[in-house]
Amino acid sequence: MVMAMTQAIQSATVDELRQQIKKLNSKAGQLKMDLHDIAEGLPADLDQLLDTATRTHTIYCQLRDLKQQLKTLEDQSQQC
Repeated sequence: MVMAMTQAIQSATVDELRQQIKKLNSKAGQLKMDLHDIAEGLPADLDQLLDTATRTHTIYCQLRDLKQQLKTLEDQSQQC
């Protein structure tokens, strides 16, 4: 009974993480394109570069961390 509940909770958490990753992937892709556009417009868009690069870096770090959490949960659920 406890094992079934734990698996249900992990399953819900895995689904939630996948949804978060999907949303962040979309935002990250847009930021990457924005950063590319700014780079092509340099030096004209120099004032936007640091802010966009920082936001891009932050979102990719979040993605990396969420993907690691997801992998850990998936590995745990396979062991049960």
